Amino acid sequence: MNALRRVAGFVLILLVGAAMLVALHIDSQRDFALARDRYIENSQAASKATAKTVEDALRAIYENVRTLAYLPSVRNLDRHGTNLGDEGRATIQQIYNNLANNVSISEVYFLPLDFDPDRYDPVTGKLEEPILQFDQLIVNARDGTKLDPSKKLTRLDEHSRTRPAEEIETYEYHELAKQLAWLKANYPNSSNVDGLNVPIIGTKELITCDNTDFIHTGDDADRSGFILSVPVFAVDGSLRGSVSAIMLTSALRKLLPNSDYVIVNSSYGFESDQHRLSTSLAAESRSFTAPDPNLIYSEVISLQLNDPRSAWHLWAGFPNSRFEANADAQSVREFEFAGYGAILIVTLLALTCWYVIGRTIAMQASAAETLERRVEERTAEIQHLASHDLLTGLPNRGLLADTMDEALRSLRGSEKLAVHCIDLDRFKPVNDNLGHPVGDELLIAVAKRLKQQAGETAMVARVGGDEFVVLQLLLDGDGQAGALASRVIHALSGEFPIQGHTINIGSSIGIAVFPEDGQDSQSLIRKADLALYKAKAEGRGTYRSFEQGMDARLQKRRQIEAELAVAVADKQFVLHYQPIHDASTSRLTGFEALVRWDHPRLGLLPPSEFIQLAEETGVIQGLGEWIMQQACADAAKWPSNINIAVNLSPAQFKQQSLPLQIASALAASGLAPSRLEFEITESVLLAHNEHTIKTLHSLRELGIGIAMDDFGTGYSSLSYLRSFPFNRIKIDRSFVSLMCESSESRAIVKAVADLGATLGMTTTAEGVETEDQYRLIKEHGCTDVQGWLFGRPMPASEAHALLVAPESQLLSLCGK
Repeated sequence: MNALRRVAGFVLILLVGAAMLVALHIDSQRDFALARDRYIENSQAASKATAKTVEDALRAIYENVRTLAYLPSVRNLDRHGTNLGDEGRATIQQIYNNLANNVSISEVYFLPLDFDPDRYDPVTGKLEEPILQFDQLIVNARDGTKLDPSKKLTRLDEHSRTRPAEEIETYEYHELAKQLAWLKANYPNSSNVDGLNVPIIGTKELITCDNTDFIHTGDDADRSGFILSVPVFAVDGSLRGSVSAIMLTSALRKLLPNSDYVIVNSSYGFESDQHRLSTSLAAESRSFTAPDPNLIYSEVISLQLNDPRSAWHLWAGFPNSRFEANADAQSVREFEFAGYGAILIVTLLALTCWYVIGRTIAMQASAAETLERRVEERTAEIQHLASHDLLTGLPNRGLLADTMDEALRSLRGSEKLAVHCIDLDRFKPVNDNLGHPVGDELLIAVAKRLKQQAGETAMVARVGGDEFVVLQLLLDGDGQAGALASRVIHALSGEFPIQGHTINIGSSIGIAVFPEDGQDSQSLIRKADLALYKAKAEGRGTYRSFEQGMDARLQKRRQIEAELAVAVADKQFVLHYQPIHDASTSRLTGFEALVRWDHPRLGLLPPSEFIQLAEETGVIQGLGEWIMQQACADAAKWPSNINIAVNLSPAQFKQQSLPLQIASALAASGLAPSRLEFEITESVLLAHNEHTIKTLHSLRELGIGIAMDDFGTGYSSLSYLRSFPFNRIKIDRSFVSLMCESSESRAIVKAVADLGATLGMTTTAEGVETEDQYRLIKEHGCTDVQGWLFGRPMPASEAHALLVAPESQLLSLCGK
C-alpha cells in the first residue's frame, strides 16, 4: 500500500466520523424536543388536575354555605338567634361539620341586614357581633366536663359560653360589614338571582380567628384567611342578611402539591404564593395574572366559582431546571454524549486499524513464510501425538498396526518378524495403592528399560494400561526372540525407585513369529496374546512362545470361568483342614482351612486351579464368604482349645462389609472370636491406607488373630510387622524346604523366629515334610509347625476323628 492510499484512507475515516457526529446531534435535538413536548403535556395534565382539586374545594364551600342560606331556620332567625329550635340547630351543626371537616372552614357567621361592628348592642352591652356564630353552637352543645377546668375558667364564660370581649378580633367583622354593604347595593332582593344560583363574594387575605383550635383545645391562635359570603333572602324575596365562611389560607395551600402553583384572585388582591409565608401579609406581592414566558411551562387556569365581583385563577409555573433534571431529558442527553464518545472511539479505532492494516500488509510476505513453517511443525506434532502414547512417547496401537503391516510387506527371503506381547505383573496393586502418579512414573521407567533392551532392530509400543508390544526383526533365527524376552524379563524384575518407593513388579511375555504363527498383524498379535496368557497362567515372570492348541486351552479357560460362577452359586465346594502342631510338644493346636472345588466333571480341584481365576472374575467375594461361614461352623464343633485359620484374599479384604461378614459368621456358628485367625499376604498390605488399618484393627477388636502368610517372599515385610497388629508370622515353605542344605535358609528362619519372639508374635513354619526339618525348626525357635510330616489337608470328618482319637494314636493319624 503506497502513502497516497494510506492518507486517503485516513481522510475518509475522519469525514465519516464527522458526518456521524452531525447526524447524531440532529437526531438528539429532535429527541430532546420530543421529550420537552412530553414534559409540557404532562405538566398541563398535572396543572389541570390541581385546578380541578382547588375548584372542587371552593365549590364545596359555596354549596354548603348556600345550603345554610336557604334553611328556614336561618331565614327566620331573630336578632339574637333566640328562636332557633333543636331541629334547626342540628341541621346547622351538620352543615358546619361538613365545612369544618371536609374543606377546612374555620368559622361560619350569620349577619343581619343592619349589622354594624362599631355599634353597641343594648341587649348584650357589648359591640355588635353576628347574629349567630355557627361554630358557637358546637361549643354550647359540648359537655362542660369534657374541657380542661383551667382552660374553661380562663377561656370561657361559664354562664354564657361566649368569648370574653377582649378576645373578639373585630377587624374581620368590619370586612363582613363591607361584604354585606355590597350585597345590599347589588342584590336587594332575590329577583336578581337566577334560581338557586346565588352569588358568592370573597375578600382579600386578612387575619382571622381559628375557632376550630379553640373548640378542641381552648387555645385560640390567629390565622390568616379569607371570607366567602352569600346573601340570605326572606320568604318574600327581600335581603335578610348574609352567611359568611372563613377559610384559612393554609388550608387552601394544602390543596396544592408544591410551590409551583399559586391560587390568585387579582380583584381581591389574594394569592396563596407559598413564598410569602415568611413575609408580612401587608407586603405588596407580584401579580400571578399571566404565564411567565421565561419558564419552560407556565399557565393561568380559570376556576369556576359564582363570584360576580372577581375571577379566581390557578397560576402554574415549572422551572427550567426541573425539566433538565427530568429522567426523559437526562436519558436523551446521556445517549447523545455517549454517542459522541462512541463515535470518537470508533473513529480512533478505525484510524488505528487502518494504520495496523498498512503495517500488516507490509509484513505479510515474511509472516506468510513464518506461518507456513509453523503450520508444518504443528502438523508434524499433531501427527506424532495421534500415533504415539502421550505418557511414554512410545508408538500407540494404531502406529503399531501400520508398522507391522509395512514390515510384513517388506520382509524378504528368510527374514522373520517376532511379536512380543508384554504384560506387567503386580502393576494394578501399585496403581491402586500408591496412586496413579506413581503408576504413571513407573510406566515411563518401564518404557525406558524396554527401549534399552530392544535396541535398534526392534520397535516398542504401548497398546494398553500396562500392556506393551515389541516388534523384533529376526535375522539369526528364532533364538533371538527368546533372548530378547529373557533380557526384558530380567530388566523389568529389577527394583524401580519411584517417589521414595522401591517397587518390584516383573513381567510376563507371549511370543508369536511370522510366518509360522500367522500371516497378518491381527493373527500374530492374537496368538502372541494367547502365549502371554499361558505365561501368566504358569506362574508369571516368564515367557512362552505360541503353540498349537493354545486356542483350545483358552476356550477351556472360558468354560471354567462360566462353571466357576455356577459353582459359587450352587456351593460346589468343600473345605479340607491341615493340622497345625506345637513345635516343642507336637501337640495339635489347630487347623488351616483350605478350599477344594468338587467339580462335577473334573473331580476335586485344588485352589491353585481356580482361586486366581475367582479373583480375576470377581466371584471370590461370594466364595470367600461361604468359606468363612463353613469354617466357623465346623470349628465350633471342635474342642475349645483347637483354633481355625482362614485365608483372606486381597480382593476380599477390600470389601467395606468384611468385618460385618466375619461378625455374622461368628454369631451364626457360636465360635469364640479368639479361636479364629485370618491369614493375609503382603499384597493386602500394599494398600497401606486408612481402610486397611481400620479393617485390621476392627478384626483385632473382635478378638480375632491375624497372621502374615508367606513371610519373607515380599520386599517390605519388616515395615509391615512394625505398622500392623499381627500376632503370628508364617514362614514360607521355600525357606523351610532348604534348611537342611542351605545355611542361609537356616539363618533366615532363626532370624524370623527371634524377631517374632521379640515382637511378641508366634511363628509357624510351613511345609515341614521331614524329621530333619522338624528338628531344625525346633532348634531355631519356631513355636508352631505345619506340613505333610504332621498331616495332609483332610475332610472335616477326618479332622473330627483326629480330635476324638486317643493321644497315643494321634501321631499315627497325623501321618508320622
